[in-house]
Order: sequence, then structure tokens, then C-alpha cells
Amino acid sequence: MPSKTGKKHIRGKNRSQNRRPAPSREDANKHGAHQPAAQKPAAPKPPQNGYLIWGRHAVFAALANNDRRVAQIYAASNDFEAELQSHLLTLPPERRNNLPPIQRIDRQRLDALAGPHDKAVHQGVAVAVWPVDPPHLDDLLALHQNLPLRLLLLDQVSDPRNIGAIMRSARAFGVTALITTFRHAAEENGALARAASGALDHLLYLRVTNLARAIERLQQDHITVAGLASDGDMVVASLGGINRLAIVLGAEGSGLRRLSRDHCDHLVRIDIDPQSDSLNVSNAAAIALYAASISPKR
Repeated sequence: MPSKTGKKHIRGKNRSQNRRPAPSREDANKHGAHQPAAQKPAAPKPPQNGYLIWGRHAVFAALANNDRRVAQIYAASNDFEAELQSHLLTLPPERRNNLPPIQRIDRQRLDALAGPHDKAVHQGVAVAVWPVDPPHLDDLLALHQNLPLRLLLLDQVSDPRNIGAIMRSARAFGVTALITTFRHAAEENGALARAASGALDHLLYLRVTNLARAIERLQQDHITVAGLASDGDMVVASLGGINRLAIVLGAEGSGLRRLSRDHCDHLVRIDIDPQSDSLNVSNAAAIALYAASISPKR
């Protein structure tokens, strides 16, 4: 039926007049319309049951460790490859021959090693590795019978960066091994290795089922076990001169668990400014290890 105006009603034409005109290709490019988001390069994949280590000190220490199995070595440029080659030449031939060839990799892929929300400080090098198989506690003690010995026990310290920082101090003060539990503890991983800055491959990282029983085992071998606690009855300076010593560190906030406290030979405190709440566990470890390294005054 014709309209009252006498004009034909063209549905398609009228509807198109009510629409907003589609953007031209030039306008779409100008405003970024329909532009797919650029995907960040993916980090290299670790081997099955393994992980990636990055950073010069951590990588060089892993390559030099005969007990460390290495799946792949990565370099981001000619300069980094040359640096790796120079380091490899310092290694014994048998170790060098057991390592894979260096593989070139895009630097942005190494940037992604720390995860989607962080940028890895890789210094142009990385290695894909498997965890080191540590000895049993009994075997470790058998190798150090009647010898000076420094050990650190971690009571539910689970942050890998804290453990890595503790390892750096442990390496500096002659600690042989860190002993932790299978539960509530950090696995070997890239964040731990990066924070340890090479110390991971100079120390043993042992796991036990029960920390209290491990303390008893150490005491059987005439190792003095001292737990760090804010209410300790001894000052940290009293650790100086103990030749066979294990220091137990608790998690930040909660500290040592009751069973761990009860098994220690001594509870040792670090006196700090009363206006301060507490020390970071890695800082406390460094202070205690330094105090233990100083011979007592006669």
C-alpha cells in the first residue's frame, strides 16, 4: 500500500540511513580498529621434570657443576655466545664434552623466563637443566665425621627468593648443605637459582621427611643445633667457636614450630632495635652465619 506522501517506502534504503557509516580502511588504521594484539614471544620450554636457569653467575655455576645435568644452553647474541665459549674453555674436557652445543635464541624469549608479569634479568644467557640429586643425610654425615661442619635447616621457609638469598650467605660463610622438608618448602626452580646467584650449584640442597628427626640425627653425630628465635636465651655471638654447628631458621612471621624448638640444643636471639618488628629470614641467616664464623675472644 503506498504511503500517505505518495512515495515508495524502500525499507533497505531507509534503514541504511539510520545507521552510522562503517569506518573506512584509513580510519580503521588510524584508530587501531581491528588490530590484533601483538603476542609476546614465549620463553623456551624446560625439559620434562626440569627447569630453566638464567643470569651469568647462576648459568656459569650450573655449567661447572659435574653433578648438574644440562639439556640446553642458550645465548642471545654473538657477544653472549663468545662469553659462554670462554667459560666452557675453563672447564675440564670431560665436563665440556658432556654439555650440549650453544643455541642462539631471541632475547625477548629470554625476557619471558620470569613469567608474564615480570622481565627476567638474564644477562643474555640461560640453561635448561634438571635438579641435582642430593645425597641422603646419612651419607652426608658419613663424609664429614669429626670434621668442622656448617649446616642450615629451614623450617617451612617456602619463598624461593628467600631461599636463594639464604644460599648466597651460606656460600659466603662455608655452609655445606641446606636441609629442608619435602612439604612446605621450595623446589629447585629458576627464581631460586637466580636469587642464589650461583650458590645453588656450590651447596647441597637436601630434603627430609621430618625435620625434628633430622635434628636428632645431627645431634647423634655431635653437631650442635641452634634455633633462631626472638625469645632465645642466648645471644647470637655465642655461636662463635662451635666447629660442628647447624642453625635452624623458621618461616617469617610464624618462626620455628614448637617441635623444632623443643629439639634444638639452644635457642639463639639476634638483638635488634625494639622499634623494629623483625628481620627478613635471609638477613637473619647472614647475621647468624657471620657470628658463627668469629672465634670467641679469650
